Amino acid sequence: MSEQLYNFYGFFMFIVGTCIGSFLNVVALRAFTGESIVLPPSKCPKCGYKIKPYDNVPVLSWLILGGKCRNCKNPISKQYPIVEFLTGCGFLWFYNHFAHTLIEPVTQWQNLILLPFFLVIFSLSMVIAITDIKEKVVFDIHTISLAVVILLFQTFALGGDFLPPLTGLVVGALSMELLSGIGWLMVRKRAFGTGDTYIAASMGALLGVKWFLVALILAVILQVIFVIPSFIKKLYVNKHYKVLVTGGIFFFVFILYKLPLLSSANSILQYVFLALLCVSGIYFCKLIVTNESIKENPTYWPFGPCLLLSMFLIALYGGIIRHFLMSFFM
Repeated sequence: MSEQLYNFYGFFMFIVGTCIGSFLNVVALRAFTGESIVLPPSKCPKCGYKIKPYDNVPVLSWLILGGKCRNCKNPISKQYPIVEFLTGCGFLWFYNHFAHTLIEPVTQWQNLILLPFFLVIFSLSMVIAITDIKEKVVFDIHTISLAVVILLFQTFALGGDFLPPLTGLVVGALSMELLSGIGWLMVRKRAFGTGDTYIAASMGALLGVKWFLVALILAVILQVIFVIPSFIKKLYVNKHYKVLVTGGIFFFVFILYKLPLLSSANSILQYVFLALLCVSGIYFCKLIVTNESIKENPTYWPFGPCLLLSMFLIALYGGIIRHFLMSFFM
């Protein structure tokens, strides 16, 4: 394939992705209202104005209209162009990956069906992420559909055995329920919703038991990354300076501890930094656990999107990510 043709196909996949993203917005939002995803046609949620085809072009129409309804001039949610753009980027991402590499050395015909399969489960995942982020709700119809598609594909499309993906599905679901049970024992509240359990089941079915565990660790790391900015802001606004400073010391010592210069230094210095890391970490956790204000108003970010993102990252780049995690944390 020539470079020009390759770029043309990539642009085409991006455009198709933005159009699919427009439809995914409809699927996600109408799940809340119970309306059909086919009828009625798209309309302004404020005035009911039926959106014309020329006002429904993904991303561009929102920009041309200045983010406002043509009829009533009320603002149109930024969710629409963001989802359309991200879906287009996702389609382009999978196209670029499968145009160059394979998850494992399989025949060409298998590679050709891997791309549409990942586009389908990515689209389902986008719907799940939209509802989870918007209203902290995950609908069973979406999560169960994701699990069923993955199970059927793993079993029939690739000519595989039904047992490994089914085992991964069960292990994924039980792992999340176990974590939720631990949360219940500690604070009398589930650590994760049942929707996250269904998502974890899909992850296990796609990745298998071993890679599911790696993906779960990655999802926790992603969750921390997403939560940290708002958590720091909340600590500062509520004047929890002791917690803020202790957390800063912990992360600063951790970064120093992982520096190559320190790794090659004498063992005594390493033990000193390790001791500082343990002390600051334990004290930081104690401050969080004993602070009633933080316990009553926890910083929340839905876990489902992080689970889904980690699922795709491990599916495509599992070896690289596992090597990075092992080298960074060990």
